[in-house]
Amino acid sequence: MRVLQVGELAALIRAALVEEPQLQDAYVEAELGDCHLSAAGHWYFTLKDCSPGGSDRSVLKAALFRKEARGLQFEPRTGMRVLGHGSVSLYAAGGSLQVYLDRLEPQGVGALALAFQQLVARLEAEGLFATERKRPLPFLPRRLAVVTSLHGAALRDVVHVVQRRCPITEIAVAPALVQGEGAVRSLLGALKLAGRADVDVVLMVRGGGSLEDLQAFNSEELARAIIACPRPVVVGVGHETDASVADFVADRRAPTPSVAAHLAVPDLSGLKLDLSRRALLLRRGVEGCVSSERRGLDLISRRLTLLAPANRLATGRIDLDIRQQRLAAAARRLLAHELAAVTARAGLLHARGPERRLLHAREEFLGRVGRLEALSPLAVLSRGYSITFQESGAEVLRDAGQVEVGAAIVTRLRLGQLVSRVSEVRPESDGGADGA
Repeated sequence: MRVLQVGELAALIRAALVEEPQLQDAYVEAELGDCHLSAAGHWYFTLKDCSPGGSDRSVLKAALFRKEARGLQFEPRTGMRVLGHGSVSLYAAGGSLQVYLDRLEPQGVGALALAFQQLVARLEAEGLFATERKRPLPFLPRRLAVVTSLHGAALRDVVHVVQRRCPITEIAVAPALVQGEGAVRSLLGALKLAGRADVDVVLMVRGGGSLEDLQAFNSEELARAIIACPRPVVVGVGHETDASVADFVADRRAPTPSVAAHLAVPDLSGLKLDLSRRALLLRRGVEGCVSSERRGLDLISRRLTLLAPANRLATGRIDLDIRQQRLAAAARRLLAHELAAVTARAGLLHARGPERRLLHAREEFLGRVGRLEALSPLAVLSRGYSITFQESGAEVLRDAGQVEVGAAIVTRLRLGQLVSRVSEVRPESDGGADGA
């Protein structure tokens, strides 16, 4: 008996599975369990048995790689019932059977319808359908671009409506495929071209069709391109009952291509009629306003005539003469009054002035000077008398006892001084006063 290694046993099991044709081309109906999308773009699921009355609820692991996942028209979710096709093999690293799917479709609802519902829900949750995001359409576009097929009736409808309603608006066509393989890429290129062109608004239109025919307008990439377009976009796809993701994200949604053209351009004849009516109303209003202003101007003119400087000048001149006379009389009275007041004050000042007081003071001063001179020692000296001081001059000698023999003394005469030295002191009792 040969003992197998685990890897060898796994290889034998995988080989046995590969050799079984029914396991390599298998269709399986199941309920999706855990769903996981890897960073590489691979889907991984668990497939649960969903047969009526099934009690064991068998579970298999399954994988849908990125290449096959690109063709999915819906987003797999847990609990969804699906029909898958693929092959069964052994995943040696995990030691489990695994179904490698190449196709996956929902059961109970079409894949396109489910994908449409899921995309609408996701974009709405992002706020891409919000009314406040919508851009206003220009009132009178100079030029508009139409993204559509060159061979469809939608283009003819748009051209007919625009030429009828507003023939001055130019039409530029950005041709594109509107269904089938490559339609999304073609629409994206045409929309990008229209957004760069010198146009005021872009129309994306096509006729009606089935959900499969309108599938290109349910592309998430196209929806985001419509939002990113630098010009306002009007989408008119299908008939009134048709709806697409492009309708929901457009700045204005139209049920048909003809209505899209109606929304994009105004009715020029109606505008002209409305303009004529407004011009008439404006002219009447201006005429009434001018008439009213003219009446007011006439009234003001009459008032100005009455208040004109020429009429007021004569009256003003008379008033000026009267006021000048009054002013001169008032000035004379004021001057006379002030002159009398000054004269009175001058007399009062003269009466109370310092001249008399100065004369009296001068006489009194001379009398006091005479008395001072009479009492002054200098006057005594002028009569032949003298005054003797100590040498320091600080004390007058009145008594011979104030000095000693040999002391220096100073004698003041009327004119000049004498300095002498005492040779003898004779008191009063000696009866002499002749020597110093």
